Amino acid sequence: MKKTIIAFIAAIFLFFSLPTVLADYTSWEDSTYDFKGVKTIYIDAMDTSESGITSEARDMKLKEDFYKRVSKIKGPRVLAAQPAPESIKTLAAEAVSTEVKDQPSSIVPKEAEGADIYIYPKLTLWQVDSYLVPAHTEWRDVEVRDAWRDRDGHWHEFYRTETFPEYVPSYYVPCASVAVTFEWYDVKTGKLVATSEDSRVRGSESNPTAVYDRIVDRFCKNAKKTLEN
Repeated sequence: MKKTIIAFIAAIFLFFSLPTVLADYTSWEDSTYDFKGVKTIYIDAMDTSESGITSEARDMKLKEDFYKRVSKIKGPRVLAAQPAPESIKTLAAEAVSTEVKDQPSSIVPKEAEGADIYIYPKLTLWQVDSYLVPAHTEWRDVEVRDAWRDRDGHWHEFYRTETFPEYVPSYYVPCASVAVTFEWYDVKTGKLVATSEDSRVRGSESNPTAVYDRIVDRFCKNAKKTLEN
């Protein structure tokens, strides 16, 4: 009985150390909005300003990957904003801040004025963490070769399985977390007509890029479905 309990606990530790993915996806659409009538959408560059990414090269790579993927969305005409380094975007925003200071603010940029819908994507979480797998015992099966001699003096070989305990010291497992939100606005009214948030955690992973790419791919797939229905 004790052996069974130990094996069960070891199995739990092993499960959490495998490269598993935990995903949380939420979405909302205005049921009164005519998405099927949309002819042109303007998708802004990925906003990474609050992601905590310090590498400008990585930041640009994520924006370029997003730009390439959303540019391939089929159906309506897609206008995708060219990605720019966050430092350049900050300087540009400061340069025009005095010009628009007295004008009413709007989430929809001037570049999207010719479109029906403006989509604002934002990377809200980009994190690599780790968790501790405590020291434990795992049971290993080993095939042992054996033989016996019959009454006529002939040898017969066979294999039998032996199980023995193996101590596994504690160790840390990396964990990548990524979350992206997408906000859809009607360009003419500035009204929010759809939102979605995709949050994922992948164990045994120290590079969140693959998780990020899956989130973007899901957005492209769901966006095409929304605009077709």
